[in-house]
Amino acid sequence: MSGSGLPEWRPVRALDRMSPRLAAAVTYPFFTRVGARRRVREYERSTHDEARRSVLDVGRRKVVTYEWGQGARTVLLVHGWRGRAAQFAALVRDLRYEGFRVVSFDAPGCGDSPGRRTNIGDYHAIVTALAERESTPFHAVVGHSVGSLAALTATAESVVTRHLVAIAAITRFRYLNEVFARNLGLGERARALHEGWYANRLRHAAPDVYTRFDATVLALPPDLRLTYIHDRADGWADIGEVRQLAARRGGQVQLIETEGFGHSRILSADVTLDTVLAVVANESLSELRG
Repeated sequence: MSGSGLPEWRPVRALDRMSPRLAAAVTYPFFTRVGARRRVREYERSTHDEARRSVLDVGRRKVVTYEWGQGARTVLLVHGWRGRAAQFAALVRDLRYEGFRVVSFDAPGCGDSPGRRTNIGDYHAIVTALAERESTPFHAVVGHSVGSLAALTATAESVVTRHLVAIAAITRFRYLNEVFARNLGLGERARALHEGWYANRLRHAAPDVYTRFDATVLALPPDLRLTYIHDRADGWADIGEVRQLAARRGGQVQLIETEGFGHSRILSADVTLDTVLAVVANESLSELRG
């Protein structure tokens, strides 16, 4: 699912016309790899270094976790694909100032956690494991991109939180497969092969990955409060998907639309920080919408 280092689309499209199976086989490794690790940016460094670190064993994976603050109420932050906890530095600082304890992690193969590969099943397992070690559910969970979908599924399947904020969210795991195939010029047969291969690969870590990780069909707790923050110009996660989810879920989803922040810079945008703080304080979001 990495967006970098992809084969040139014209040869892939030509190969797909000759042999969809061969085209699928050639491009499949690019779909499954994590890609280069994101480094800690200078403006994130102090927050990253101030964290209390530990290592969490989740299955056969070792995951670096982070903790800030001492408050009685805890907020979990879940980064996206190829991301890391340090991306939430601005939000961590604001939450600490407001008296919250903050917990986050680097998924396998991301940030400071060991490994070369990860998948949405790993994210789900880590969120669940972190929730289980708490004495009470998280006061709120904030997820970015794919991380928000993993957190939502975990919340639907166990008592993780009753307040979830999804930033630049992916609402359906199948969407990643669709976008990857479209960007490379793969036809439906090659795309379906990718889908089948990946589902088979994750049959133990994330069974039924394409139906289980789909916010449009999840059976959600009726008291779960969902807030989505999404940029209209997000080039990676289509805001139309989130709009459809909001329409389908009725009043359970509040959508805050932004302009000019894209997929990653939105994490430190003022409207994002203000929205998260309003959610954790149980305040009205009406003035932030639009």
